[in-house]
Amino acid sequence: MKIYFARHGQTDWNIQRKVQGTTDIPLNENGIRQAQELCKNLEDRKISFEKIYTSYQARAVKTAQIVDEHFHSGYEVVQGLEEMNLGLFEGHNWDEILSMYAEEHKQWMSNKRYNRAPNGESYQMVMERLFGALDHIFEKHDTDSDKNLLIISHGAVIMTLLAMKRDIPFEQSHTIEVENATPIEFSIEELKEIRKKL
Repeated sequence: MKIYFARHGQTDWNIQRKVQGTTDIPLNENGIRQAQELCKNLEDRKISFEKIYTSYQARAVKTAQIVDEHFHSGYEVVQGLEEMNLGLFEGHNWDEILSMYAEEHKQWMSNKRYNRAPNGESYQMVMERLFGALDHIFEKHDTDSDKNLLIISHGAVIMTLLAMKRDIPFEQSHTIEVENATPIEFSIEELKEIRKKL
């Protein structure tokens, strides 16, 4: 079994480079088009999957619905796949955050894995709840089978997996690009190795 993670389609806040986090922003027209292109991407790469799992946030659910309309695999909302809670940073772009919350941002950046954004989560907290969600999902499937799963989630969530897989410090996580509506493959073995680093 392989697990394909895909970030939701684009939102207006993505274009404005605003931090979304827990704020529930819908897909824009381009985001809907990207979700449709995700279907074609999966088909072109001959990626099949048994089921779709998605975060509860509207931008992820809509992406999952568009993919499900194409493949008819069914989708399920699972707690723990949602975007990182970035607290007071949400609704602002990074220039505004550096201006309004300079000290809080400096503190967060000093140990980005374990320090929380003000009123938000740490990356460690995100990883722990993500793997709790994955445990819930894997209980429903034979992970030794040749059937795959598609998980619709969010930029920071997928970035944490890539950072851990590549041993990139979270202070350098901005170097990891997670594009909208693009499948990223993980094997069960890779996810087990990442779990060991928690």
